[in-house]
Amino acid sequence: MTLHELLDEYNLATDDIRWSLCIRLTESLIHKLETEGPDAVTRELWLGNIGDDLYDMEERWTRDRGERLERAVLDEGHLRDELAVMTLDRINRRRN
Repeated sequence: MTLHELLDEYNLATDDIRWSLCIRLTESLIHKLETEGPDAVTRELWLGNIGDDLYDMEERWTRDRGERLERAVLDEGHLRDELAVMTLDRINRRRN
């Protein structure tokens, strides 16, 4: 099964992927803030790392997962777990 077939099965659009990836990025920043303090987060912003992470994030994720799935480096079960989380993120987003 291809990535695009799986995305269709889970009814996930590009916007849903981007939203879920933004949630993971936010969680990462909160963790960095809690463990390393505000200077560490400020440094990430100042260096442009956050902007780099955001730029075409859903396209990079899709390309990476598609290539890894195609080469059989990524287990379909693991990808399905990721897609299930993204589906829950989409549902929660629409509730709020």
